[in-house]
Amino acid sequence: MLTLLLIFFLSLFGTTCPLYLWLIDAHKEKIKLHRFILGLSLASSVVTTLFYYSLNISNSSKIVIYIWVFLLSIVTLYYWRKSSYSNVLISIPSIAGMLLIYSLVSEIISPSILSFLIILVGAFILSGSMFAMILGHWYLNVVNIPISLLRNTTKVLMFFIIFRLVWNIILILNESIVYNGYFLSILEFIGTIDGIFLCIAILFGTILPLFLSYLTLRTIYIHSTQSATGLLYVMVISVIMGDLFFKYYIIRYGLVI
Repeated sequence: MLTLLLIFFLSLFGTTCPLYLWLIDAHKEKIKLHRFILGLSLASSVVTTLFYYSLNISNSSKIVIYIWVFLLSIVTLYYWRKSSYSNVLISIPSIAGMLLIYSLVSEIISPSILSFLIILVGAFILSGSMFAMILGHWYLNVVNIPISLLRNTTKVLMFFIIFRLVWNIILILNESIVYNGYFLSILEFIGTIDGIFLCIAILFGTILPLFLSYLTLRTIYIHSTQSATGLLYVMVISVIMGDLFFKYYIIRYGLVI
């Protein structure tokens, strides 16, 4: 279980985080954030590969992960000493990463496209909060970065969180789950010992991040990037806690929430 949690966590982060570099494209040569983001994503992919050896998965999934790590390594090394980069090229490894995630979801959870997309939304929340926090910290090191970059990143992050909130509500009101041989609604399942942590997942993975993203936007509007970064640090911790609980219920019960 722990191995699967880490594989999902690291592979989802390593796949989606580089895509947020599109949001700073107009000022990428000045900020030079791509080295840190690509290096962090590459480290995640390498660790994911090590954990994959402990799983009994298909050869096709193994081939996809090797392709993902190889492409990400090439892109990272190629752009490491460059001040500019092509967003299209750095997005190519993410496509391979998404194929890997879909393969993993199909083998372990469900071959449903909807399940894959919902899990991907969670990945964009995780990587988006990390990217926003790192970008906010960059304002302390690089002068005259437009405040709009952090604002736009936070808005995109907020969009994904709102999407997850809507999906959480729909699932809670309409979905049922097999628990100890009985069909229970999600509301009934939450009342059980095993289901009570689902409330914690929704609190830390959806509700609190939504509140913090709103506060961050209000703080950005008064140009207080240092305070906004502090809020983003708290959001990252909250999102990680919630995401781990979400992934637990996905793996344990197939509950894509």
